[in-house]
Amino acid sequence: MQKRLKIFLPIVLASCALGANLTTQEQKESYSIGASTGSYVSNQLHSQAALGVKYDLDAVIEGFLDALKKQQKLKDEEIIALLNQRADKLNKIVETNSKAELDKNLKAGKEFMAKNAKNPDVKTTKSGLQYEILKLGMGEKPKPESVVVMNYKAYLTNGSVFDDTFASKIPAHLSMIGLIDGLREGLLLMNTGSKYKFTIPSNLAYGNVDVDRIPAGSVVIFEAELLKVLKPGELAEAAKKLSESEAKSFHDANKTK
Repeated sequence: MQKRLKIFLPIVLASCALGANLTTQEQKESYSIGASTGSYVSNQLHSQAALGVKYDLDAVIEGFLDALKKQQKLKDEEIIALLNQRADKLNKIVETNSKAELDKNLKAGKEFMAKNAKNPDVKTTKSGLQYEILKLGMGEKPKPESVVVMNYKAYLTNGSVFDDTFASKIPAHLSMIGLIDGLREGLLLMNTGSKYKFTIPSNLAYGNVDVDRIPAGSVVIFEAELLKVLKPGELAEAAKKLSESEAKSFHDANKTK
């Protein structure tokens, strides 16, 4: 149904354009108002149709034209009640779909963690964090309140990368206080100069809500290299040198739930 609408709507718009003589500024502005409104409504209807909630395009157009002419066939109270009913229906579908997606992600994550735990190089902490030592450094360990300089690559179990300072070649300055629980716990295990791979269950990561490109209930993986633990004086100096891209990395790596 969605594909048919995508083909049909441009024909309707093209027909309207042929019947309009857009010569004056007022006509062009007025047409733009209609086109903009129509585009917004079209996108909304496509989204609703994708959820299985149908609509009658002719009735939509008729209602729009009637409202412009102040000749509505339904009372305002009826319109509000009907739209609220439709909204409730859509919300229930979204909630059901979200719950199903979350359950699927949690199940897949549990299976992934169980399989990963069988790797002899992987250790599991009491909290459920899994880590693998890729390179062992000999420097100092960070404290819970430390600010660290590090490189990391963060991705989902399917390999989809959502942050990577190795690729940007700009190490991140991160406050331990603001990190997701699993990454903070993992960094506390590391000596400066080390590189670890952390497999973090969703309850220690971004939880049961979608966060940017991270679906709800996702296990996330961080390959982290600890470059330095900043001293108070170094922290003040480093703050002055933070570029916009470093600041963005700091925000992306922080817990947003």
